[in-house]
Amino acid sequence: MRFFPRCLSFLLFIAALALTSVPTVHADEGLTVAAGAGYKRLVDELCAAYSTKTGVTVNKIFGNMGQITAQAKESGAIDFIIGDKHFLDSTKLSFTDEVTIGQGKLVAAVAKGVKIDNLDALTDAAITRIAIADSEKAIYGHAAREFLNNKGLWHQIQPKLLMVGTVPQVTAYVLTGEVDVGFINLTEALAIKDKVALIIPIDEKLYSPILIVAKRLRNSTNNNASASFVAFLQSGEAQSMLKKQGL
Repeated sequence: MRFFPRCLSFLLFIAALALTSVPTVHADEGLTVAAGAGYKRLVDELCAAYSTKTGVTVNKIFGNMGQITAQAKESGAIDFIIGDKHFLDSTKLSFTDEVTIGQGKLVAAVAKGVKIDNLDALTDAAITRIAIADSEKAIYGHAAREFLNNKGLWHQIQPKLLMVGTVPQVTAYVLTGEVDVGFINLTEALAIKDKVALIIPIDEKLYSPILIVAKRLRNSTNNNASASFVAFLQSGEAQSMLKKQGL
């Protein structure tokens, strides 16, 4: 007679665990996740961990946010977009679930061999090329332009300015020494810190706040996989990755 209550308690315990677990997903129910190119390394890491845990294949698309949202509108095949909340909320896309990824931070990466320790030096004759991402379509290009305007530097550096499509393109120019300084996000900067002369933080009061979120498109049909991806992004494992990546 003692066996039954113990068995019942065990079954109730298992049932309680089932109620709090990540939703069951079939391995062939894939997801498509699109993100700003400045978060490629982070999204690659998150999606690899998620796939290992669930067996779900994640197709990834990267670009500036203008490219990403245009593709989402045209294709209807994207499940999640990871990017700046303010920008995504301003689009005509319809979203459902939203998970906060973290606060984005703008920094300046200084190429090796370049000797400056503050950004007032951008007007110096020794600084000849400065790169930012497209200020109309890439959130960190927009933030860089805001910062430079607020510092009174934007018009002064026009002859030196190189505007490219995405943050990784800015990084590439800095690493090859084709520009002296490039404006990128902190997550990207942490990955290249040993390959540049200096990473200069930007005063967050001098550009609009950048809240990075993962938003699910309302027309996504991969319900189980989407629910499990949201649960994963909220897990301790994912939060640890985000913290390590400067978010």
